[in-house]
Amino acid sequence: MINRKSLLASGIAAAIFTISTAGAANLQSSHAGVVAQPSFNVPTGSTILFDQTANPSASGVTDQNFSSSYDSYDNEAADDFVVPASGWTLSSINMVTSTSGGFTGTRTASVNIYPDAAGMPGTVAACSYAAAPAVIGATSTAITLPTTCSLTAGTYWVAISVALDFTPDGQIYWTNDTVGSLSDAVWRNPGDAFATGCTDWGTLATCGVGGGVDPGYSFQLLGAVGGGGTPLEPTVALPTMSQWSALLAVGGLALLGLFGVRRRSRL
Repeated sequence: MINRKSLLASGIAAAIFTISTAGAANLQSSHAGVVAQPSFNVPTGSTILFDQTANPSASGVTDQNFSSSYDSYDNEAADDFVVPASGWTLSSINMVTSTSGGFTGTRTASVNIYPDAAGMPGTVAACSYAAAPAVIGATSTAITLPTTCSLTAGTYWVAISVALDFTPDGQIYWTNDTVGSLSDAVWRNPGDAFATGCTDWGTLATCGVGGGVDPGYSFQLLGAVGGGGTPLEPTVALPTMSQWSALLAVGGLALLGLFGVRRRSRL
């Protein structure tokens, strides 16, 4: 006789598996919707250092740290930018985003700033934040860095993953940019639950996510100019005309004196 407890346990396990599978089946690596171009607030004292929001796409890519039930779906997106010789001090990031469930509110995001490594994010972050406050709106997400990030001149990548539970909040997508700059934006899903093969960084075309066409993501970097840049060469003041005259007079007297010494030595 089959034990009723065994049947009950098997039935519960099957139900849990069915619910989990059904939920996972709704997770999407890409989103296509209406083009949105939100207006962002610029915090007092901050400057927009980099702006790639002028050409938002109707497509976006999942950019999310899910709850533990969906760890294998956790993913991260990154795009590059150039810091000029003056250096930058980053304090916040604005993203053009969309959500599948209409969620708005405050969550956190992991943010890593990587130096460029042959057209891809490097392996060691210049600045790293595990849980930066992220305010998610209907068409945008504003991230405040817990501490500022000082960057010297060079090419860097900003890599972001927003922490949002699929149940009940749905998904969040980083909106693509149709123009982009520098190298194409990249994405990765280490657990490969989306079955793209991109367990490490790959372009949207390589991974087949976000429509696979657009070259960048829509975002802004805010902060202050300076703070980590290459120091400028000190300014050297040139002599004035009166100073040149004095120098020439002194030089002439020195030559006459030297000439007189040489003549006396020959006598």
